[in-house]
Amino acid sequence: MPILFKENYDIIPGKEDEYSKFIAKTYLPKTTNMGLVSVGGFYTEIGFGPRVHGVMSVKDCDELSRIITAKQYKDLHLTLKTFIYNYQNSVLEPTGRVKRAEYSIQKGVWKFNQYYDLRPGIKEEYSNFIIKEYLPVMEKIDYVEVTGGWNVILGGISEIVAELTFKDPIDIGRLMNNEDFRRISLNLRNIYAMKYASRVLRCTERFDEPKWFIL
Repeated sequence: MPILFKENYDIIPGKEDEYSKFIAKTYLPKTTNMGLVSVGGFYTEIGFGPRVHGVMSVKDCDELSRIITAKQYKDLHLTLKTFIYNYQNSVLEPTGRVKRAEYSIQKGVWKFNQYYDLRPGIKEEYSNFIIKEYLPVMEKIDYVEVTGGWNVILGGISEIVAELTFKDPIDIGRLMNNEDFRRISLNLRNIYAMKYASRVLRCTERFDEPKWFIL
């Protein structure tokens, strides 16, 4: 499965229209031609910033390195930074525990993402917990889909990202009140995780595919 390249930032107040035009007409077409396939744009509704999240898929780390070190990308990125601030990026690889097809654009969805570092010395125990407890519980809840388990291999604010997807934001509240989810989340935070944080994200795309990023 390809890796993900994520860009997070805030838009400079007053530059929203210029930013939207640049993203739709220049940034996305050019990065797509370079080999960075646009697979999602999200906005933080609840949780820590930055607020805008752009997600791109690329074949592997070697291909990503080739793209982002090229002059064409550097020039494009410098133009992007005239519209934004608080820029961060990260590179994510799948853990392999979540079985799904190639990561692709999801329309009209909401995300509840969990971010954390793993406590030292418990990697095997954590893996068993995810496979034998966490995933079986989540598979029984029909209004949520586990769409990603990611190791952050560069950048970001955590070592691990767990990605849950919903069609209706009301279902995120339902999940927070689900006793089984509360139990496994408490075990995750108390036994396996450090520096735990979470975000609620909404999909921001206005498709003329693949035009996401637009608020």
